[in-house]
Amino acid sequence: MQTSWVGDTLTVFDRFDPRVRGALLLSVAGTVGAGAAAGAVVAASMRLAGLRTIGLFTLLVALWLLNETGRRIFTARMEFWRLAVNDTCYLVVTLATLGAVLGLGSAATVELLLAAMCAGCVASIVLSRLCLPRREYRLAPLRGTALREVTEFAVWRSVQAGLRPGSLLLARVLIAAFASTAVLAGIEAARLLLAPALTVVNGVGGFLLPKFAEAERAGRPMRARRAVRVCAPMALVALLMSVAGILLVDWLGPVVTGGEFRIDRVAVVGWGVYAVCFACTLPFASLATARKLSRSVFLVRGVESAGGLVVLLALMIIDPGHAALAPYCLGAGGLVSAVLLWRMLRRDDPPRRTPEVPVSADELVG
Repeated sequence: MQTSWVGDTLTVFDRFDPRVRGALLLSVAGTVGAGAAAGAVVAASMRLAGLRTIGLFTLLVALWLLNETGRRIFTARMEFWRLAVNDTCYLVVTLATLGAVLGLGSAATVELLLAAMCAGCVASIVLSRLCLPRREYRLAPLRGTALREVTEFAVWRSVQAGLRPGSLLLARVLIAAFASTAVLAGIEAARLLLAPALTVVNGVGGFLLPKFAEAERAGRPMRARRAVRVCAPMALVALLMSVAGILLVDWLGPVVTGGEFRIDRVAVVGWGVYAVCFACTLPFASLATARKLSRSVFLVRGVESAGGLVVLLALMIIDPGHAALAPYCLGAGGLVSAVLLWRMLRRDDPPRRTPEVPVSADELVG
């Protein structure tokens, strides 16, 4: 929720506008505070940790959300190499802290792990502060902010960002309830086998939103046709990677499962379909988000997710043996969403720019 509320807002809106900047500062404070409180409640409700562990986990959540804000600024600036350096810094400092403390003879505990992760977050926050220009950290008045406009965008964007993981979670619950956890394991292993294709598509999406948003802010809004041009190669890459995973299932399957069980081949193909449909939808959703149409994107994607889950539920009631069709149910609707978003974007397209015809000197003279 935080990365969508704060990160996507600072990407789409003009984050240097004092009114927007004030709203972003309030949003960061609110999401960090709410996230830390939620972390404390979750840790305490598990009744498996002491006060020190709960405190460390609460601190880690707050630091992680602050670090995520810096990461999203790198993304908005399209400085992805600095984002990679920032993430590497977190990993190196976390592992170095663990290694140093364990090397001194301390026992491996959950508290030590949380403390090491806190150290990694602090290092990443400091690094991002040093790498980013001062204007990215400039304060703004907290009165008269554009909080209402930001909230209208961010609420729908945050909910929409949770649709895909939420629908996957509900699908897992349905499969485990109607079939078995063993069947679910085979379907999840198939998803892990094709995870590279999904990761590549998602990574490209992280590039598209700031690119589209930058064009919008610069007064050069991109037309729906540009999203179509991006959609085709993305879908092709997802298709090729999925086909590779399907063909190599006999060799890669034991690596994923440890040889304990077989991967469901029907599900493998289904996750390939899911990846291709995801690739078709993402460019249109990113362009619509850049145009601040987050509510419309949520409605289209919400109907898609709900429809897929209803179809899956019906299939599971008829015959639990249809569990392997889950990725088809969740993914196929993406093609319909892509068409609907494309039509919506075309209606909202900016007018074509007609090149100015130069006037000759003779015409100017008369």
